[in-house]
Amino acid sequence: MKETVQKNTAFDLARPANNQLAQGFFQWCVVTPDLESKCAELERVYGLAGFWIMEDAPLLETTYRGKTIDLRVDMALGYIGDTNIEVISPRPEGDANLYTEFLEEQPGGGLHHLGFQVHDFDATAADLTAKFGPAAQAGNFSTGGSHFAYFDSRPVTGAYTEILWFDTETIASMADLRAGKPPVV
Repeated sequence: MKETVQKNTAFDLARPANNQLAQGFFQWCVVTPDLESKCAELERVYGLAGFWIMEDAPLLETTYRGKTIDLRVDMALGYIGDTNIEVISPRPEGDANLYTEFLEEQPGGGLHHLGFQVHDFDATAADLTAKFGPAAQAGNFSTGGSHFAYFDSRPVTGAYTEILWFDTETIASMADLRAGKPPVV
């Protein structure tokens, strides 16, 4: 049998990847119909120190499949080491969105997306648009310019790919949260 395993040298493993997403795997996210129960379950299973819970999280200027929407969600953020764990539960008073669509397909919820913090949002979005089509959902989550976009990479990974660009205030808030000090809003 022909050997198919490629052997890598230390140099090969140290060489940075040239894919924009390789710059910053940041989070995995679960979408659920019951935020508090899911957070408690994740804390029990993964030993998280706790979640910062935001009711009616501030998501601004959001589009869903190219149309402007009123996105209403409850959201929780926590950390396992350096990996951010996000839990999202759509609120009934909001418009249809990627999360309500997901729960229609999987009523019990589950893994929704992998999130990547990127340095060049526009270049990464262009690359992902070429691979997966236009962003399925996008918007801002601070008045300082932090923004996000989801691409439908489910045929490749089984989950969406989210890219995020953070302003300095959001970076500081996430660092505080990772250090065990939830932001004060």
